[in-house]
Formats: sequence, C-alpha cells, structure tokens
Amino acid sequence: MKNTRKISPELAPTHDKPVSSNNPSTNAILELTRKGSGLRRQGTTRLGSPPTLWQRRAMTILESNVFSGLMNIITIYCLFGDDLRVVYGSKSTDLGFYVVAFVFFCLFCIEFLLSCFAKPFYLASFYFYLDIIATVSLIPDIGFIWDLIVGADNRSVAALSAGKTGRIVRVVRIVRLIRIVKLVKWRHNEEQKQQVAESKTGGKLAEMTTRRVVMIVIFLCFVLPAFDGGYNDPINTFETKGFETLHVFNFQPMPCAAFMGMLKVWITRTTNNLMYLRMSNIPFETTTQWASEIRFSSLDLKVANLTHDPTTGWWPEDMYLSEDELLANYRPTDLRVIRITGCYTTDIDPIAIPGNCTSVTYFDIQSDIQAAAKASMVKAAFVMLVLIASSISFVRVARKTVLEPIERMEDQKLAKAQGFETALLESTLEKISALMQVGFGAAGADIIGKNMGAGDVDPMLPGKKITSIYGFCDIRQFTDTTECLQEEVMVYVNKLGHIMHSGTHAYYGMANKNVGDAFLLSWKLCDGEMPGFARFSDTPTEEDRKAVNATVKCPPNAGAGKKMRRVTPTEMADSALTAFLKCMIDLDNANSFGVLHEYIVKDVVIKRFGPGFRIQMGFGMHVGWAIEGAIGSRFKIDATYISPHVEMADRLEAGSKIFKTKINVSHWLYALLSPGARKSTRVDTPLTVYTFDVTNPKNGFATPKFDTDERGNQVQKPVDFEHDPEYKEIREGLDPEFLESAAAGVDQYLAGDWASAKGSLTHALQLRPTDGPTKHVMDFMKEHQFQAPTDWNGVRTLNGY
Repeated sequence: MKNTRKISPELAPTHDKPVSSNNPSTNAILELTRKGSGLRRQGTTRLGSPPTLWQRRAMTILESNVFSGLMNIITIYCLFGDDLRVVYGSKSTDLGFYVVAFVFFCLFCIEFLLSCFAKPFYLASFYFYLDIIATVSLIPDIGFIWDLIVGADNRSVAALSAGKTGRIVRVVRIVRLIRIVKLVKWRHNEEQKQQVAESKTGGKLAEMTTRRVVMIVIFLCFVLPAFDGGYNDPINTFETKGFETLHVFNFQPMPCAAFMGMLKVWITRTTNNLMYLRMSNIPFETTTQWASEIRFSSLDLKVANLTHDPTTGWWPEDMYLSEDELLANYRPTDLRVIRITGCYTTDIDPIAIPGNCTSVTYFDIQSDIQAAAKASMVKAAFVMLVLIASSISFVRVARKTVLEPIERMEDQKLAKAQGFETALLESTLEKISALMQVGFGAAGADIIGKNMGAGDVDPMLPGKKITSIYGFCDIRQFTDTTECLQEEVMVYVNKLGHIMHSGTHAYYGMANKNVGDAFLLSWKLCDGEMPGFARFSDTPTEEDRKAVNATVKCPPNAGAGKKMRRVTPTEMADSALTAFLKCMIDLDNANSFGVLHEYIVKDVVIKRFGPGFRIQMGFGMHVGWAIEGAIGSRFKIDATYISPHVEMADRLEAGSKIFKTKINVSHWLYALLSPGARKSTRVDTPLTVYTFDVTNPKNGFATPKFDTDERGNQVQKPVDFEHDPEYKEIREGLDPEFLESAAAGVDQYLAGDWASAKGSLTHALQLRPTDGPTKHVMDFMKEHQFQAPTDWNGVRTLNGY
C-alpha cells in the first residue's frame, strides 16, 4: 500500500449530532420506454391449461444454461463428428466414435421427448418435424446400428449409401443450431440492455423469416448437386471396364505373355492403389507374380524400369495376400471393390455360359474418402454461416424498419396517427425525455420516473435506502472569481461542470447536484446497505471487500462504452477514483492550454489574483448509505439523497484545504479499493483520510479503453491501477524515499513517538518542501513541542473539519 498515502487516522465520528444533507446523488437514467411483456411469456398447454409441475420442471431443464450449452456443443459435434472420424480416425477407433454418436442420439431423443411433453405448441410445429429429421439423421453415424439396417454383408455399399444420405441430411442438423442461436441472442438482449420488447407480431415475423431461410438453404443443398452430376460419386470407368475385359479375355485361348501384358497395362493405368487381385481360372500366386514384375516410367519418361508407381507411390509389395487380411486392416468404405462374375466361351465373340467364375479386385480409395469428408466439413460450416447470417440479417432489418415503429405507435395509442405526425410526436417525446434527464440528473430522473409511475406526482412517498460512493468537488476562490467574471461566470462554471461530469460519466458515475461553486457526483453500488461499507461504525477488512465483490453486483452501466454490464463494488470504487483523478488532471491541462486558459489571462483576473493564478478545485470521496427519494410539493419537487455520508464527502473536500492536498478519500472507501489502487494513496493526518499524489498532469489521462464484444458493441475495460502504466506516468518524479519517510513519520506520530516522527517528517520535507499533509502534521506536533500528550491514543479532534 505504498502508492496511496494515509493522511489521517480515524476521528471518532460524532453520533449524537448526525448531519443530514439534501445533496442528491445520481444512479440511473430516465427511460421513457414502452412497457412490454418481454420475450418470455408464461406458457400454457396446447389446450390452454396451465403447465403442470412436471412440465415446469422439464422446461427448467430445457431452458437451463448448462443443458442448452451441452446441446449446442453436441449439435456442433454431430455436424462434423463422422467426417472427423473419416479424416483423423482409423478402423480401430471407429467403435469409439459410434458409441459417442449413440450417446448423443439418446440425448437428442431425450430433448425431443421433453420438448413434446413441456413446450407449448411444439407438437406438429415446424421445429417438431425438423427435430425429428435431425435426430433420425444421426443413425447413419452409428455403425453398429446402421450395419443392422443395411446388412453387414453389403457393408461397403451400405457405407457409401449412408455417406451420400448423410451429406444430404447433414444440413438439417444445422437447423437446430440456428434456433439455439436465435433464442440465446434474444434472451441475452433482454437481460443486457433495454430495448423495444418483442410483440406477438414481431415474434411471429422472426419465426416465419427464420423458417423460410432454413427451407431455402436446405432446398438449395438438395437441388444444386443434381446440376453437378447427381448425388452419386463418380465411377472410375477405366478400372471397372478394364477389369471386366480382362475377366472375359481370361477364357480365351491366348498366350500367357499376351494376357500378362494386358494385365500390366491395366494396372499401370489405374488411378488408385491396387491392394488385392484374384482372377478366375488363374492361380493367385501367378497374378501376384505378374504384378511384382510390373515396371513404371518416370513422369518425364526419362527413367524406365521403376519398381513403384511414381504418381501414387504404389509398390507391388503393398498388395495383400487374402481378402480377410485386407478387410481386417481397412474400413470397407476406404476400398473400391470390383467383382465380376460369369463364365464365357472360348469363341472369338465370347458368349456367357452358366458357371461360378468370379474375378475380384480391391483399390485403396482412402485419400478420396478423406478429401470428400474435408470438403463436407467446409460445406457444413459454410451452410451454417449462411443460415445464421441470413436469419439474423433479415430479422434485424424487419425489426428496425417495420416492427419497432409500429410497436411504439401501438404502445403510445397512436396507431391511427399518420406517419409524419407519429414521427413528430416521437421526436418530441425524445426531446422531453432528454430535457428531464438533464434537469433532474440521471438518478433524479429515475426517482421522478418511479414517482410518476402511477400517473400522478406524489411527493409523500417513502424513500429507499441505497449504498453509494459520493464525490464532492468545490471551486476554490469562487467568490472573488465571480466578482471578476460577472455575467461570464455562468459559462465559467458550466465549463468546469463539463469537465467534472464528463469524467464521472465516463467511469460509471452520475452527476447529481450543482450547488453554485460545488458539484456532487455519485456511483451507486446497490440497494439497501452493503455489509461493512454502509455505516460509520463499520471497520471494513480485506475479507469484507472480497465478500461484497462475491455477492454484490452494481446496477448495469455502460460507462463510456455502448454495452451495459454489471461491475463489482471494487471496480466501481477504482472507477470512481480514476474519474476524479481524470477530473483533476483535465482541470490542470484546461488551465494551461484548454477551455479555462482564457479566464486566467484576463486582465481583471490577473489584477485580482496576480499573474500566477490557476483555477483549482478540491475533491472529497466517501462511501455509505443514503435515502433516495423525492422531496417537495405539487408546486416543486426535487430528487435528492439524504444522509450524513453525503455530508462526509463534503467534509473530506473541506479537509483538502487544511492538508493542502487536491483529493481526500475516507478509510471506508480506501478499504473498498483494489490493492493496486491502495498502493497509490498515502495517509495524510488522522481521520484515516487518504490522498493520491499527482506530479505529472498528463494530457489525455484516463481516456476510457474499450473491448469489442461479439456484436461489435464497445465494452469499457475495467481500470487497472496495478498494471496500467498511466497511473505511474502521472506520479513521475515522486521520490520513493519521500513516500517511505512520510509513511514512517505518520506511523511514529500515531504511535506517540513524536521525536522519531519529527526526524522522519523533517527528512520528507527536505525531499518535498511543499507537501501539505507533512507540513500540517509537523505544525500540530510543533504546537506541543513535539511531545505527545499523556492521553494520546492516535486520534484528535480537528477544528474546521
């Protein structure tokens, strides 16, 4: 905690005279939006009766994030799982893929049955039939089931047929993913940001649009292959017809050398690797011997008598000696089998005669099958992308251009109005809303909006307790400045207000109240009291800070970004401190070359204050409870916060004049800061007040930083005192030895060892002669001749604080 300085131990708060304040604090933005029923509506059964207990439990399972996430993952796997098996697996791993596919098939069946049981209007709906198709389409991926359907004896033919069927129905599985994406997207929108609620018409249009997009894409996936040669894989005519010719010639009375030459030519001209060959009427050993004698030429024909095929890398030794051995090492789908059956006469024009004469050969087509599987995965990913992009795009266009204006008209009971008048009224309401927000402040607008919720303004409503961070800042030498500037003082104050309000709103805070020469800002943490950080009697610890971060989430806020999110109390505290640091530095830079420079060079100002005058402000920060509500009568009403904790922020700012610091932070807020932020503050004098030293007012400090979410919205990054170099840059030139001496001196002062404290603080003043907190403590000890009073307990009363 060496970067934050403690400037005051605890002054015991005076509880017998509580101080109240009418300073308002802001925590929300007025929303003049329509009242919608939301995306989720209570379902009923098909006959209109309320859902039963078991139906509600089933819906809870179906709508749970865990189950939805699991089914999303399973759906994506099922789109690519069988192709992954073909490309990266082997025959020995097939059973594992089949078992996984069977488990996922069972889960799809369970989801389907639960949907039929619990979802209203699901039976016989569009997605009901698509889910049936998508579930059934998983069966070809389960080998031990598909073998029973097509027959194990025809495994290779059945596998090829299943592959073609799978390529067609695979797109149906994408439909499930589209529906999940749509539901997750809309539910996320409902929870994360307020927008026009989906009406019955909007939901129906979105559903119909998605259906048509799905059907068009599926139709194209079915029809387009027909224009590219059909749904069957191309057949190697040379291999098939050539082998059939060899089988017929095998019955002719021709020299062995001539037949062997034909066989060798056929083998060398095939495009796939020959793995097994058995000819009718020729011993197997003979055909194997002939194959081993085949020689190849290089691709450029410059080298002959090669013993392997230079194109495919095939060697005669790659051939298997039996069909059983071959089928034991290869999937049937990775082999092309050519089986020719029939006996022929020895005539010049052979005639088929009865008999059991069979020739068979096998080719390795694994590389072709793997290439097809890779192409299938690319195609599935592309179709999925098209479905998602087109569905979202069409629905968004319809919603923005048609549905939202119509729904707003309906909600405002202006459905009969013409377009131009409706647009004019809508624009007028937006302007009124903006003016109310500016007039009441963000929190005030929310308070007034709730007060008017019943239709009338009622100032006699009870308030609500909240916990918030309060920041109070005061313009120094304001009375004299007002006499100098006269009418210009309004613009002068507004420019200062712009600096304060902009920095605050950029870091999740809200402008609350403008009191002439002062501004009150707030950062709402939660409704009710936050344990350990709400009362003056609280003594928060590090465990308390971790506990509230785990249990409390602040109201949604976008900061300077575009997307609202909930932050932790510690991130809110760090953001509040960063906001005031930004205001301090922006104020300093505005004096030097910004919007305030014109005032410090005015003749009347120089005459009153001298040539070295600079516009300065003091800052105080505190955290605690307050009562928010509306105060007034039917003639005038104000939104305000009433609490001694609001007044404490004012007192801390007043103390900055005593300690000659720019910012003071109470020890309650100090305890809520992150460890990285606490390292940048130091103790000042007893109240347990902390200050933050700024030695280098860097231009552009604390410009909000953003990430971009998956929808392109700007999400503001959390502040990071520990690792962000900006916080070190604004403290350049601050001697670590000074911080150590000042910290040691304050600790010795609190412990009653004032003689040692004098030495430490004297050394600190030698290193930094203008340091206000150090001089203040030294002055106080000097009044007592640097001897601690006999009743000293580390706490004293500070007049004027």
